[in-house]
Amino acid sequence: MPTMFKYYEVIATIDGEDEVLYGSYDRSDCLYEKEAESFWWKDQGYRQIRISHRLVSEAPDPEVYPDL
Repeated sequence: MPTMFKYYEVIATIDGEDEVLYGSYDRSDCLYEKEAESFWWKDQGYRQIRISHRLVSEAPDPEVYPDL
């Protein structure tokens, strides 16, 4: 079985559809982005803004994520 990595996403609902607004291998990046941008996203009509994750086979880039 290949190694799988968690990839976190900020997801929100607009017009009845889910949309990925931001993604990162680092959950704290998503938490920060959600806190920083929630006001603007809500102003644009996004609702149910949440953080989720999925497993991906692609490893994080060590230059972008040196601590992971």
